[in-house]
This record gives sequence, C-alpha cells and structure tokens, in this order.
Amino acid sequence: MNQLQLAARLVRARVAHRHPLYLVHALTARCNARCGFCAWNPDFYDPRDQLTTSEILALHTDAAEAGFVGVSMWGGEPLLVRDFDGIVAHARRLGLETHVVTNGFLLERHLDAVVEHVDRLCVSVDHASALHDELRRIPRLFETIVRATHALRERAPHKPVVFICTLQRANVDPASITALAELCASLRVRIVFNALREEAATDDDASLAGFAAEPDQLRAAFAQILELKRRGLPVLNSRTHLAMMSEGPPVYRCHWPKLMLPIEANGDVVDCMHWGTRPIGNVRETPLAELLEHPRLRALAGPEGEACHRCVSLHRVEVSEVWDGNLEPLWSWRELSRLPARPQG
Repeated sequence: MNQLQLAARLVRARVAHRHPLYLVHALTARCNARCGFCAWNPDFYDPRDQLTTSEILALHTDAAEAGFVGVSMWGGEPLLVRDFDGIVAHARRLGLETHVVTNGFLLERHLDAVVEHVDRLCVSVDHASALHDELRRIPRLFETIVRATHALRERAPHKPVVFICTLQRANVDPASITALAELCASLRVRIVFNALREEAATDDDASLAGFAAEPDQLRAAFAQILELKRRGLPVLNSRTHLAMMSEGPPVYRCHWPKLMLPIEANGDVVDCMHWGTRPIGNVRETPLAELLEHPRLRALAGPEGEACHRCVSLHRVEVSEVWDGNLEPLWSWRELSRLPARPQG
C-alpha cells in the first residue's frame, strides 16, 4: 500500500467510524539510548508495568476489529522488546499497516522481521558521523546504522526507509545538514528534519537549553532544507512544513487527534494535550471499543484540539494541513513509495 492509498483509506475509515484509526503505540518504556534532549520522561512510566506480549497482541487485534488501518510502533526502543518479531508479524497478519521507529542499534538482529513484516521503517540519525553516537550516547551507533541500512537495501531494495533528524545546536549548521542529506542520497533513503520535539503537554524544560538551537538558526536551517529539497535531495518534509518552519513556529488547526490514537507502554490512552500526566484511560481496565467513545477523544477531535498548534512535528502539521484542504504534502507522501534516485557523480 502506498502512502496516498493509506491516506485515502484513513479518510474512508474516519468517515465510517468517527474515531481515530491509526494506533501510535509505544511498545516499551525501555531504551538503550540516553539522549539528553528526549521529550519522554522515563519517570512517567515504570518499565516493569508495560503491557505483556499477550496484551499487546490483544490490543492490536482489538484495534483491527475496530477498523484501525495501521500501527506505528515506537518507545522507548521497540527493538528491545523480546517478542518484537512476533508482534510485527501479528500486526501484519491483521492487515494493519506497520510502521516502526527505532534508534537502529539492534536493526541487524531484526532484519528478517523488518523485511517480511514492516511496511515503513524510520531510524533516528542526527549527524552523518560518529557525533551521532555522542548525541544518542550509544558507542558505534552511526556505523551500525549505516551497515544495517546497506544490508536492508540489499534484501529489500524498495522498502520505504526514512532517517529522522532532530535539529539541535550540535547539527543545525549548514554543513551538517547538507552532509546528512547527501548521506541519505547515497544510501537511497529519505530524510525528515524536525525541531526538538515539544508536545502540547510539555512544560518549559531548562534541561533542553543545552541542546536547543536558537530560533533564527532553526529558521535558517529549514530554509536551507527547503532548498536542498528543490535541488532533488531526498528530503521527505513537505514544502508546506519547511516553509512554515523557515518563517517561525507553525500556526495551523490541529486535526491529528481525529486520526491518531497514542497509547503508552503501560496501556494508557493518551490525552495529547496532557501527555503523560492525564491519561484518558487504560486498555487493561477498559475495553478499547469503550475508550474510543470517551468524551475526551471527542473534545480533542473537535474545536478544543483544533485550537492547539504547539507541536512542531511535521506529522502534526502535514496531517492537519491536508485535512484542511492543502494537498501539497500529499506529493511528498507519494515520494515515500518511490526509491530515491541514485546521486549523480
């Protein structure tokens, strides 16, 4: 299924069911990285309290029966989950579009499952050198990602693979951005650039001060990335998102909660305006079908949610813009189904 087909399926499902149709599921709260800029507070959830494999399989089954069209698995680090291979195989058997977000260190160990059962793979890569290891605090991480990407390309040449770069003080300079885009071209993967993540529930955090780029640096960086996209480098951000970010924090009507349902590793259904602090409910205590009727989900899909635009992620911005009739991001989504051209020279 290509991305335009997935978008059409989401819209049809939304019209039919009137509730979110894409599960954003943190498989685990555990992580082998120690990123200083990570937005997810490890104290929110006790890793020992996360859903068991049988509970995860049941959740995905319930989601498919409720009309969900896909599941995005992340964490924490999802490849740390002992039964990861079986979980993605189960989701694929259910007919769910499978999307995995990983730091990539364990990717080689799970290549068989990724090749067979993962529709779209996203790998966090912040620099085209070993500086990435320092930012993520995993030795030899960058070389491991490059090696695993080569292996994946050999086995599944056309599988959509996206590197996700978090722009910050250490990599916002023009040379670093260009080098990373050129690396993606050489590996024949696409790349997404995001600012440091700020969810609607995130309070100002002084600990991010050592990582965050200055606003004028970010604006210049996104203007440069827009030019790289125009030059044909494999940037997946839409021109809409890049233009918004090059002018400053984006202003948009948020429609993300209409389509996406975030669930944490312990089974909490997330209120995205109070992430980690005011869950809507828990799938261990309340059936998913009942939670989908919760008044808070209705509020987030209505005027209250639409009034929020604090999240700077392209996923929030682009989904919302398309919902409001700006179809330009669809052309970038279509690129995901095409293997990037080989670099010239």
